[in-house]
Amino acid sequence: ALRVFCGIIDKKKKTEGEEGAMALRPFTPFLTSMLDHLHHMTPSQVRRLFLLLFAVGGGEDEGMDANVGGMAAGSMGGAATDIVIRKHLALAPFAKKRIGIIGTVAYAVSRSSQLQEQQAFIDNENNMAETEATCLAGSAAVASSPIVKEIRDMIESAYSHCKPAGVSLGAGGGLGANNMSNGNHMSTSSMGSAFSDGSAMAFMLDELCHAVRGGRLAAPIREWLDELFQSEFENYYVGDFEEESDVPQGTKGAVGNDDDAALDQIPTSSQDLALLNGTSTNKIAPPGELRFSIAGAESVVYVKLLPLLSSHDRTQRELLPVQLCPMFRLMSTLSDLRYGGKGLSEIDAMLECPLLLPTPESSGIEFEDSSSIKQWVVTSSYFFATCWVRQLINSFIYAANEFSEQGGSNAAHTVGSFTSSSQGFNCEEVQKKIVARLRVLVKLEEELRFTSSKCFVFAPPGLDLLPAPKELYDNDDYSNNNEENETNSMNTADTKSMSKEDKKALATAKKMATKRAKDKVKSKVKRLKMKQKHEEQLVTRSSGALRPLDPQVCVALGFAELSVVGNAGDTQGGGSQGLSQFQQVTTCGGPVTTLLLKLLQKALSDALSEKKGMAFKARMEGNNREEDVDNDNPYMMAKEHASANNATNFADIALASCEESSKKSFALLDSFLKGGVFASLYEHLAAVAELRCGAGPNKSNDDDAKMEGQLVETARCLFSCVESLISSELLTRSATGRVFLASILKQVAEGDRDDYGSGNKRRRPTTATMNKLLGYVMDNVNEIITGAYTGDLDFAMDGVNCMQAIENCSKRISDAAAVEAKKNEGGEDDAPSFPTKLSEVADKLLRQNWPDDTKMNKGNVGKLLSLFVEHSPSRMETLSRLVNDVLQEVPHLDKGKGVAVFPTCSHQTFGSYYSTVLEYLWKELVHLFDSPLGKTKDHTAASRAMELMQQMIGLLQSLFGLTKEHDALAKKSILLQQLKFGSRFIETFVLKAIPFFQVHFQHHEETILDIIRLLQKWSHQLYHIISHGKREKDANLAKEAPRAKKALEMFIHKVKAMLKKNRCMTAMWTKTLKAKDIDGTTLKEEKESEENDEEEGDSANEDEADDAEEDGDDGSDDSADTSSAGEYETDDD
Repeated sequence: ALRVFCGIIDKKKKTEGEEGAMALRPFTPFLTSMLDHLHHMTPSQVRRLFLLLFAVGGGEDEGMDANVGGMAAGSMGGAATDIVIRKHLALAPFAKKRIGIIGTVAYAVSRSSQLQEQQAFIDNENNMAETEATCLAGSAAVASSPIVKEIRDMIESAYSHCKPAGVSLGAGGGLGANNMSNGNHMSTSSMGSAFSDGSAMAFMLDELCHAVRGGRLAAPIREWLDELFQSEFENYYVGDFEEESDVPQGTKGAVGNDDDAALDQIPTSSQDLALLNGTSTNKIAPPGELRFSIAGAESVVYVKLLPLLSSHDRTQRELLPVQLCPMFRLMSTLSDLRYGGKGLSEIDAMLECPLLLPTPESSGIEFEDSSSIKQWVVTSSYFFATCWVRQLINSFIYAANEFSEQGGSNAAHTVGSFTSSSQGFNCEEVQKKIVARLRVLVKLEEELRFTSSKCFVFAPPGLDLLPAPKELYDNDDYSNNNEENETNSMNTADTKSMSKEDKKALATAKKMATKRAKDKVKSKVKRLKMKQKHEEQLVTRSSGALRPLDPQVCVALGFAELSVVGNAGDTQGGGSQGLSQFQQVTTCGGPVTTLLLKLLQKALSDALSEKKGMAFKARMEGNNREEDVDNDNPYMMAKEHASANNATNFADIALASCEESSKKSFALLDSFLKGGVFASLYEHLAAVAELRCGAGPNKSNDDDAKMEGQLVETARCLFSCVESLISSELLTRSATGRVFLASILKQVAEGDRDDYGSGNKRRRPTTATMNKLLGYVMDNVNEIITGAYTGDLDFAMDGVNCMQAIENCSKRISDAAAVEAKKNEGGEDDAPSFPTKLSEVADKLLRQNWPDDTKMNKGNVGKLLSLFVEHSPSRMETLSRLVNDVLQEVPHLDKGKGVAVFPTCSHQTFGSYYSTVLEYLWKELVHLFDSPLGKTKDHTAASRAMELMQQMIGLLQSLFGLTKEHDALAKKSILLQQLKFGSRFIETFVLKAIPFFQVHFQHHEETILDIIRLLQKWSHQLYHIISHGKREKDANLAKEAPRAKKALEMFIHKVKAMLKKNRCMTAMWTKTLKAKDIDGTTLKEEKESEENDEEEGDSANEDEADDAEEDGDDGSDDSADTSSAGEYETDDD
């Protein structure tokens, strides 16, 4: 509803100007009443509501009718809105204060819109005179408008409410001098407890950032914000170095950065210098070091993280660090040329400056021996340093673009193209700096993972402390010493002088001591597992609370610094056939590449997957501050997209013609294509294939193991990225999506970086072309997982899943092109045989010997077997081979051994093999009657169908005979599969085969009777399984039993009807079925209720002599009555 209201205002504004808001005046009471329900709304809904209230106004009787420059000043939304905002700002809980912050920023945006309209009105009045004075008249009027002061006062008031007492807005002087006053009163329980208090300040900075990105803040407000927060940022977070002439002789200064390059800069702050020299009197501060500098000795500033987090002042230690990233994000947005700034080069010093952090030794072996407070300081330093580096990369990644990028919509620039040079950078230099920062990020995240797992007193901002299990603190050392002494005394006791009773008591005591020792070992193992689990939880919490990386960071994969062949421009090739260019590659992957590939997979998954509604509570309480607004920014000015007729290149044409809901997804893909991200995937796929399967240089075993681990990790990330791309239906269901998919495949399959950005007009891709490109990708994946031995089954399954996604994508493309193929009276049958390749890969992996510790289950072996059978050129031959040559060998295997021809088939995986074969025997029967052979009326051709049915029933008999003859194989899960798929087989047989037999009965009477006889004899085992389930009170078997009984009864009645119609009733008679166990042994008579006897009477009393009753299978899924009844009918008796 709020979106509809906003749409009405925007639509009216375009056609009727300021009167657009008047269209909602009748709804003012309704909108005002919604203020009572703010706590039940998402932040995005709150923003829209406040914007609507400010647009509609509170009425002239509230004093809001002033005119400025001939334009209506508009209303603040009424006294009720103003009261709601101020009330929520004064409340302490963040969830309530957030509402006041949103209202304040919405007020600033709404009033800024009036300033912009005022400036446009004045400029329009003076458009006839083009002197410099008249051109500046609008800007001068806006700058001197009282509305500017109102907005500033409102923002200052809100920001002061967010700050704790003792911190003033825009205060100079940096850190206070009395930081150490209360150091003796600190405790670990209070460390980090105020992180959540800084959430309100951080949220307001982020909210202002979204308003700036929306382009609706007036220029004077933007300039004031820029000046204000740059001053605060420099005062609190940035440290300066002494000039060279001022450096005192003999000063130690910094000990150097990670590259062992000496830093001669000396901090101007004496406290920071003391941290570096190790002379600090701060007992909670670990030794400091200036680390991760890119510019080296040329750096003019540094970021002060350790001084803040080791401060004894609560504000500096726990509030200012939370503001660091949001404040810099706002500063970089105000400077960004895309949002009306002067260019990111104004703040480029922050990209290359060092960080004042604890020394590497502080997070080494000595970390666990440090005090809890020092552990907290070190862990917090790495946490906020990681967030800082992530924000740096997010801010400067847009300055690394070689290609032209459309800017955001804002007041100063509604359209425009921005490149690295327009932001004031050299493209290659900034790319190198970003890659250097990515390497720093990897190191920091590794340090954070270690320290956060060992520091039990650290909790990320917004989260409570995770209590450790009390068992971890149990100390049994004293009791262990006593028990050890007792054991020694018992072992050295002189038994010769003991009486018989004393000896007996001593033996009992020794037994108890042995038992206690075993219990101690078990308890110790349990504590170790609990500690490991707790440490993993701590790491997960810390990693999840980090500043998220922008999806645009993925373009770094296309940088020359990260190219596997050294020069990104020389990677043009012909798909998998051009691997010779990678023969000189000696390494591939690494931590930075893995980080970017994982980010790419997440970005593709989020952008291309179908959006599902978030749970209400998750939306209200989610930690991700960027997710809510960046994807749906109500402050954003309406942008005019280029039409398809006016577009000049492919990207503009595609984006202009796609649906509005898909524009953001396709825009992200467009930036990835321009940056060569998908071409980088090709390079890495080809390099991994060459290094794993090619003839590389001889290396030591340690080097081989290390390289193999790196290649496997890189390959798994590549498979995930390709699978996320290929699995998206967004890229196959529309013409625009298929054009994008073709461009993506051009890069992934051939590594062609230049084709997309060449500006060439491209035709609609043909199905044959896309299948050919998909074939190249599948060949690369196939070569990686099967070209060389791997003992990692999970890695192989990732490759198989990727190949399966490619095969499914080919099906979707073919289905989408089916209509066009019919119109053109010709199809394209040149597609590679994806199913055959998939079956061959599955077959090869099933025949491979895997390490003994490999876990095999239905998720891997079962899936491989399903793919092998499903895509096999001849299913019946495959099923026959599996039953006769593989499963029949299992009873004779030794424990832990596998079948010779299929080592993956053992006692452990017998259930997966057995259930898969049973399932596909049923599916093969369904497939038979869905094919022309199963519907033929030709009596000669019908004999082939009957031969296949005889073969299927023979295989079923062999499978059921395994469990009948070998009790060890007759497990509950196996019996359940027999009953489940056996009943479905009979259902399908009844529904499809009986009508088929009716048509051909006169010509194939003997064959039909033989088939029925075989099936009826096999169905005996189903009766025995049903009875076994009843005796054993097995709930799963009891659940399947009714369906099986119904199928067996249908089989008897349908066979009777068919024989009666063909005058062959003498071929069938009945007798009482003996009660037998599942192994075929006859059971003694048992008393059963009359109700159970009557229930099984009809089905158990019908038996075969020379005839057979017939059993059926399910047509499709679980609903037999919904499947087609076939083309033949029979009379029901």
